[in-house]
Amino acid sequence: MNHEDPIIDPLLEELLGKQQVPDLTARIVKAHRQRQSHGSSGTNGRAKAPLSMVSAATGQASPENSTTEAPPQKTSTAKRRLQRQRFLTAIGSLALSLCLLVVLSGVAYISYQQLMPGQGTPLAADGDKPPSAGARDTNATTEPQPQLASHNGPQSSDVPPPQAMPEPAPQMPKAIESVDATALAVQAAPRFVKPRTRDSLELSDGQIVGQINEAIASAWQAENVKPSPAATDHEFVRRTYLQLLGRIPTVEEIERFISQRRENKREWLVDQIMSGERYEVEFASFWSARFANILVGRAGGMSEESPIDRSALEGYLAKQIENNTPYNLLVQDLLTATGTTSPGSESFNPATNFLVSMIDGDAKLATAKTCTAFLGQQLQCAECHNHPTTGWSQQQFWGLNAFFRQTKLAQDRQSGQLAILDQDFTKSRDSDSGEVYYEQPNGLLKVAYPQFVDGTTIPHSGKVSEVDRRQELAQLIVNSDQFPKATVNRMWQHFFGVGFTQPVDDMGPHNPASHPELLDQLSEHFAESNFDLRRLMRWITLSQPYGLSSRQIDENLADSPDTGRQLFARYYSRQMEAEQLFHSLQMLAKNSADGSRSMVASVDDRHSWLGQVSQKMGDDEDSETSALDGGITQSLLMMNGGLMKQATDAQAAVLKKVTASKMSTHDKVEHLFLAALSRRPTKQESSAISEILKTRNNESAALQDIWWALLNSNEFILDH
Repeated sequence: MNHEDPIIDPLLEELLGKQQVPDLTARIVKAHRQRQSHGSSGTNGRAKAPLSMVSAATGQASPENSTTEAPPQKTSTAKRRLQRQRFLTAIGSLALSLCLLVVLSGVAYISYQQLMPGQGTPLAADGDKPPSAGARDTNATTEPQPQLASHNGPQSSDVPPPQAMPEPAPQMPKAIESVDATALAVQAAPRFVKPRTRDSLELSDGQIVGQINEAIASAWQAENVKPSPAATDHEFVRRTYLQLLGRIPTVEEIERFISQRRENKREWLVDQIMSGERYEVEFASFWSARFANILVGRAGGMSEESPIDRSALEGYLAKQIENNTPYNLLVQDLLTATGTTSPGSESFNPATNFLVSMIDGDAKLATAKTCTAFLGQQLQCAECHNHPTTGWSQQQFWGLNAFFRQTKLAQDRQSGQLAILDQDFTKSRDSDSGEVYYEQPNGLLKVAYPQFVDGTTIPHSGKVSEVDRRQELAQLIVNSDQFPKATVNRMWQHFFGVGFTQPVDDMGPHNPASHPELLDQLSEHFAESNFDLRRLMRWITLSQPYGLSSRQIDENLADSPDTGRQLFARYYSRQMEAEQLFHSLQMLAKNSADGSRSMVASVDDRHSWLGQVSQKMGDDEDSETSALDGGITQSLLMMNGGLMKQATDAQAAVLKKVTASKMSTHDKVEHLFLAALSRRPTKQESSAISEILKTRNNESAALQDIWWALLNSNEFILDH
């Protein structure tokens, strides 16, 4: 029998290398027919008859000694069986053909993915490095892992299969490559964005303060409002210590300021705090915590699972502030840092703590945080669609995001902590360009290359040796006009509680500044001062609006920041920030047995306390929640918290000093008021307290109750 199958035989011939193949199809069909025919014979313990035997239905038999077989007579039943066999054979051949076709299609698809960007499948990278995920792969848990710069072993270029059920992105990778110090070597790349040349500031501090006063006064006149009276010396000294050192002043510090007879006593106080040796360490410590909040949030680095070493970050920032490092250089260092976050590592770089928790995956959080922290603009809403009100587009978001795609996480072999390094980011073996793909709401796939928010572009190459994208981004940021504006606006908000825009990090045409000319002037002066943060602080704290009372008068009722009309005709009262409350209570509880004049709070104690009041919400915008929200939790924390117990304990520094002194009862009460509220009691308060003391037999216990009531009053927690 010479049975040929038009589908199976050619495929078998191709698989066997086009060699002569046996007629396997005919053999399979013949064997199948024998088995079918065999099943038609009797089964009463006898062997089944071979195909050469005549069927019992025909009544014919084959001679036993015959050397040739007579062809069997095919009955209608046998013909139907044969037709059925041929039909089944055809179906099997077709099924096998379809399977082979699917296999060949899969091979072709994988080959295509290695050359062209796919959707949701990791893309092939340049050379022997593993592929990097594109912007479309938004559900992937981790980026393909970076390789060691030393290339100690052969690297695989196989494309990993896509994950069927992606998990939510973790705060840090579960499994990453380890890296040694050689992998963190700086790769020299040409610079495409040159530093911007600015004029030097020619105006004195007094002239700039005069410009602030004139601009604010012009707004008062235009709105027909009058400023509140000037703040008292007690009010001024309290707010200035809170804003510059993060705590209320001691009684000794208040009396030293009040006793000054010079005309420029307020200027003297500001200079003493910012430039005097007495407060040098304390000033740097407070502002390092302040800037750490801007960079990683108040809760960033507070949990054990966080990859951020907050103490190392604050220590680094404190050193920069103590040295008065120009702010533009500080920001460039934060944006371009490579190394590990572990102080025990050879390649330790504390500046890496800014980006270490935000570059995992596709660096969307790093993109949004960089824009809000240094440019004062909220770009994160444009990740998925063009924003209808701010004017930001998806192209701007992903163009900025492309600057971070060379940045990778690795693990330091020495310390086991995370490290940041730069690695080539290319999408094809045939091209060096490192493009990013993103999906529009209509489903169309678009490509983005590194492009700053103002439209400035750099070469497309994703090779670090050709274009260091983070270096270019850092220069673009500090070169932009928006950088000093965002800094001035944020600093103004710190001292007044309200910036020129609300919120302070959402600047733009959709949210115009309340005093645009003043904002432009201060921004220009700040840049020309070589980005000197201390001079900027000095201008604001010596201005007329900062020195006004917080008491609102009838003539400035129109000054209402709650409705978006901030005229700065008075100093806006608001609740202390968490750091200010902690530093103040700890200072009141601290017993400086060593006689030290420094009031530097313990970093570990501060972190422990702040960890109780602030927590990360775990959303895409890295937002936080705070217990200091004016609710029941805050009340319980203030009245019964451990820090409050330390400050009101009989052995606490202030209370112990007062009760053990030989002062009169009246002077003791006055001292407690100055220590808590930075003012003396009113006549009405003094009279009421005198009546209370008359009914108490134990003066020390009565003073302790008064002290507890003062620290739990609304006035104590207010910055006014």
